[in-house]
Amino acid sequence: MKSVIFIHGDKGGVGKTQCATRTAAAFEAAGRSITLIDGDFKNPGLHMLFEDRTTCADLRTAAGMEEMLETIVGSPDDVLIDLPAGGSDATAKMTSDGSAEGMIDLAFLLDQIDARAVMLFVIDQSREVLAALRDELEVFAGHQPDWVVVRNHFQDRPFTLFEESMTRQTLSEIGGQVADMTRLDPAVVAFMANTGCNLNTIHDHADASLIPKMRAASALRTWTEELAKVGVLQVEYDHA
Repeated sequence: MKSVIFIHGDKGGVGKTQCATRTAAAFEAAGRSITLIDGDFKNPGLHMLFEDRTTCADLRTAAGMEEMLETIVGSPDDVLIDLPAGGSDATAKMTSDGSAEGMIDLAFLLDQIDARAVMLFVIDQSREVLAALRDELEVFAGHQPDWVVVRNHFQDRPFTLFEESMTRQTLSEIGGQVADMTRLDPAVVAFMANTGCNLNTIHDHADASLIPKMRAASALRTWTEELAKVGVLQVEYDHA
């Protein structure tokens, strides 16, 4: 069954693009073909690191939503969509009756193409993003995507608000899972952005020294393990 993976977070700066690029790299490293859509018109970070294989679609517009829809339907592979900041505006269009241009009945679409939706919702430790998660869980209640909340550990602080919230309880009740995205050295992030490398291709870049290669390899390994743990990516390990 094909997976349609939405990278969400609603709030800008929460680490959504980091999640998108790490997920794309993890699929690539595992030899799994995936179609990439960058819906973040103002900050197309996924397109910058995977330029030759990413479709850009401005999901703030009806035309962009139509392009995303056609790409999902036409792809034989899993599809990853990096939603824009304020992505709840786009997801609201996916939970409509689907009759108007730019609108999508996501449940109907998934049934017709024999696919499942996976929502990777990135959070930090703020109340704002927790409120956005609560609202999106309610919006998608009738569409039943597979929910994975991604705790972004960029800041070294506990996720107490999330863990003690009713939203955490709701997530558990619907079978949602939690994944942890470890902090990556900002110097490595900046190097990849400046050179167009991702966690895989940095190892082939002539200007990358051993330390950023090491840190990129570690980030890729741990994120691949997290994706495997929550069932987003099936990985075959060589136990020989």
